[in-house]
Amino acid sequence: MKDALKRAVDILFHGMPFSYNNNEYKEEVLEAAVQKYDADRAEGMTEAEAAGNILVHFGNAEELCGYLGIEKTENQAQVVEESSFLKTWKRLQRNTYALAIELTGMIGSLLSVFVMGRIFSLESLAAAALDLLIFTVPFLFTVRKRKRLTEETDFFEAFYEGSCRGAVERKYDYYSKKLMNSLFLSLSLGFILLFAILLAVTTSKYTLQDVLHEITFYLLFIEAAVYLLLKNFLFQSMAARFFCVRHRTEYRLELRRLWGVSAVYYGICLCALYAVRNRMEHILRWAFAAAALYIGFCVFYNFTRRRQFVHRNITVNGRKITAYALAAVLLVTYNLMKMDLYLVQPYINTVSAVPHGQSDISYDEDTGVYTITTREEEFKILQLTDIHLGGSILSATKDMQALQACYRLISETHPDLVVVTGDLVFPMGIMSFSLSNNAPIMQFASFMRNTGIPWAFTYGNHDTESMATLNRGEVDELLKALSYKSSQNLLYPYVQPDIYGRSNQVIEVRASDGKLMQALFLIDSNDYVEAGGINAYDYIHDDQVEWYRRTVERLSRQEGEAVPSMIFTHIPLREYKEANDLYESGSDEVKYYYGILGETMIDKICCSEYDSRLFDTAVELGSTKAIFCGHDHYNNQSLEYKGIRLTYGYSIDYLAMPGIDKDTEQRGATLITIGQEGGFSIVPYRLTDLEDQEGPLPPEKSEAPR
Repeated sequence: MKDALKRAVDILFHGMPFSYNNNEYKEEVLEAAVQKYDADRAEGMTEAEAAGNILVHFGNAEELCGYLGIEKTENQAQVVEESSFLKTWKRLQRNTYALAIELTGMIGSLLSVFVMGRIFSLESLAAAALDLLIFTVPFLFTVRKRKRLTEETDFFEAFYEGSCRGAVERKYDYYSKKLMNSLFLSLSLGFILLFAILLAVTTSKYTLQDVLHEITFYLLFIEAAVYLLLKNFLFQSMAARFFCVRHRTEYRLELRRLWGVSAVYYGICLCALYAVRNRMEHILRWAFAAAALYIGFCVFYNFTRRRQFVHRNITVNGRKITAYALAAVLLVTYNLMKMDLYLVQPYINTVSAVPHGQSDISYDEDTGVYTITTREEEFKILQLTDIHLGGSILSATKDMQALQACYRLISETHPDLVVVTGDLVFPMGIMSFSLSNNAPIMQFASFMRNTGIPWAFTYGNHDTESMATLNRGEVDELLKALSYKSSQNLLYPYVQPDIYGRSNQVIEVRASDGKLMQALFLIDSNDYVEAGGINAYDYIHDDQVEWYRRTVERLSRQEGEAVPSMIFTHIPLREYKEANDLYESGSDEVKYYYGILGETMIDKICCSEYDSRLFDTAVELGSTKAIFCGHDHYNNQSLEYKGIRLTYGYSIDYLAMPGIDKDTEQRGATLITIGQEGGFSIVPYRLTDLEDQEGPLPPEKSEAPR
């Protein structure tokens, strides 16, 4: 019944001019009506009788006030039109934005003064003080202008058309919601910042100066949060001036309660996370999880308790909900794609060592050259290419299949060295649902460490994609950290030649008597030409070719004869296309060994549009008799052209190309067996043949001339 009385009072006052005085008057009438209702109920009346006694006097405000014993307020002031109200509101709105900006600048300047006064020079302190003055003077001017405007228009005391009521209620509700939400956001940001600084102080031994430096770094975020709080507080207070004191008081008490509950929650989280900081990995992520749980509470609060403090609670806005949902999905998806997940690690932990030939490995700290001295008559190299590990939730099954395929091929061939010719990982966002190239590289290194087989790596075009979590320099540092000094099986150079590319190296394979069996050149074919698009592939640059020439000539002088060598790279040279065109035309300049060109998605051979001098230099020097590449997943052809064997490696990929996980003929590896005198054989191993227990394709032996 009390709700019915409230609705009746609302209807009675709806036609009256809208003003603060009338709202206070309305509150007084409602309070008197409720008191009268309670008194009549106490005298034994039923609810209907008590309410009826009051409602019968609701003919007009004067009659009701007389019945309730209230002196009626006379509204003799001129009523201001809604257009005038909105015009003044817009002027005050601009003023309020200016006030919020100036206050934020003053607070930021004060914080800068505090920080710079402790850790920077007198000049920096003077500059911060000047900033404070620059914001303070306009602030005083804006406050004065605001006061003059409200006094001239009698803005908060005037009587307005009844239609203004709805406009002010909407503004009050809007900024009440904004103020609460900006409080929630500020507390969450404050918690994350405080926890990060606390961790830094206790685990990284930050000094007070270091902490102040951190605060300076985050100053922009702090100022943004302060601006939102101030702006929403000023607007909410401006709209609240038109409503009764009780309404404002209850809302501010609710803000204090929210602040208290939030402070207790984050205090508990801070203490709990700090207590377990040394027993949990990625502790900062748990802090973000605590903040996310708190935001969930805020959403629940907005749909429930907040309705007690606004005129109309949340209304369903389809476009807004769709936009927010889409933004949330994109944010969550982006963060999921950046996460380092180790979902295939349980399988990797079961991988056992694979028997292989006995070799000794040494590393020259000055030149960055690894030397493998084999104790066997032959040395076997297994080329794996385009493994394309995704490292995400959605790619976990395909990542497992890829690693199992690698292990089956390694177990079958027992190589002395594995060479991965690029595209080990696939941090391609929505295509792999991952942007991480950190975890997949670490997991493959762990996988190879368990096999016990030494391995080397040259980059592909996907290993350091622009959106990946690790850039080129960071991947280089990661591979160095995983390399021979720590793993005893990754032959990634700590010292590299000062030439173009992410990594260029030579590995010397020597017989037990010290004779050079082969020089293995791993040359970066690079990724993309700048501003050329995703399929505008780069090439092997001139300084890389000159490094190759110098190294071959140095080794030849050292050995006293032309040394045998091989080149491993990712993107095929343009001569692969040239040789295939000659082969298809029936030319006797090309000798066919095996394989097909199965690519159909873009081009049959996806090479760079730019010519590299590498092939012509190799022909000129007469050292290199075989070049191996990957990149084109369905290509596995092997041709000899101008005395050099141009071979596509069989790919592993289950992930990168649509539907490739269902195809089988292109999946496998290439085994290269080197003899003591420099001769070699190349045998392709298809995974499907191994699964059918048919063994590899018949070997084709190609002896390099001596």
